[in-house]
Amino acid sequence: MLNYFDYAATSPMSQRAVTSYVECAKAFPLNPSSIHRGGREAHEELEKARMKVSSILGIRPEQTIFTSGATEAINIVFSSLLWQKSPGRVLISRIEHDAIKAFIPLLKDKGWDVVMLKAKKGFVDPEEVKENLSPETRLVAVMAVNNVNGAIEPTNEISSVIREYEKTIKHKIVFFSDSVQALAKTTLELEKSGVDAASFSAHKISGPRGVGMLYMRSRNLIRPLSSAGGQEMGMRGGTENLAGIVSFASVLEEAYEKRKEKEERVKALSEKMKREFESIGLQLNSEGNTSPYIINVSTPFPSEVFSRMLDDKGFSVSSGSACSNNAKKGENIIEAMGYGAKRAGSSVRISLSDETEDIEVDNLITAIKEIASGK
Repeated sequence: MLNYFDYAATSPMSQRAVTSYVECAKAFPLNPSSIHRGGREAHEELEKARMKVSSILGIRPEQTIFTSGATEAINIVFSSLLWQKSPGRVLISRIEHDAIKAFIPLLKDKGWDVVMLKAKKGFVDPEEVKENLSPETRLVAVMAVNNVNGAIEPTNEISSVIREYEKTIKHKIVFFSDSVQALAKTTLELEKSGVDAASFSAHKISGPRGVGMLYMRSRNLIRPLSSAGGQEMGMRGGTENLAGIVSFASVLEEAYEKRKEKEERVKALSEKMKREFESIGLQLNSEGNTSPYIINVSTPFPSEVFSRMLDDKGFSVSSGSACSNNAKKGENIIEAMGYGAKRAGSSVRISLSDETEDIEVDNLITAIKEIASGK
């Protein structure tokens, strides 16, 4: 898509994703849970897709639970807390996606102690996690890559802190990491990271909407609030979106082809934009170890005004996450990272894809310079 810079919100489906979706929908139209021949064939195709996804991510098939998206995966994990006989403590970073933060009022209402972790410049400090762990802690939630400024969180270090503390208590602490913006865009080693559960969405990597995945290290850690028909190993009831799942597997394979080369190319484009933005006095809110696919910058104008001015010039960027644009405004994520209110209120997110062309980046830089100079 020409001049599209909002890939962190969604990515248009790739041709491979569309083709695999259509072919599967035609070839396997029946319910994978049915016991007749057509159902069995659909089930075999479902398990082939699960094997492919698991192999690419270096995990086991039984750890791969297909969902309708990351939001449902998050809901499965957090709703499971409601099964606890007595409320405990949960640690949640202040910069989590709204799909997670939406559970905070419910948990507090049920008596849970919710501790919000700071994230200076977008990074959660493992030492703060350590300081807030207690015998009552049941879950820690820190995303892998922040969707607003691209901060790559120290999940390995956080996991190590949690595992060390677990040795002093008699129960498991679930470490959940929303990994939507990490999938196929940074090194993701789920088995080595120590993460217990992670959420993903297909549409962030040019796959179909309405399809996602929940990784679970062990299904014994999470009890679903509703298993319904028992699909997805009892973790997510409801007839599987087979065509969407097969398309997801196909596009994931596509995304991992020459992944390192793609990341290096996007990194060069990202660094170019950052240099140009700083040269005209714009403030970068993506500092340190951040994903090259996401750049957050503050301008002389309010966020929504600047994004609309760019839209008038034919460029699509974001003044926040697409999900939060549909909801009641809560805490500004950039402000939660420790930046001032004025800087936070004038921030915009520019997100790229490996499909982003050099000429598009040059055109965006020119347009931003024109707006910043009053042209």
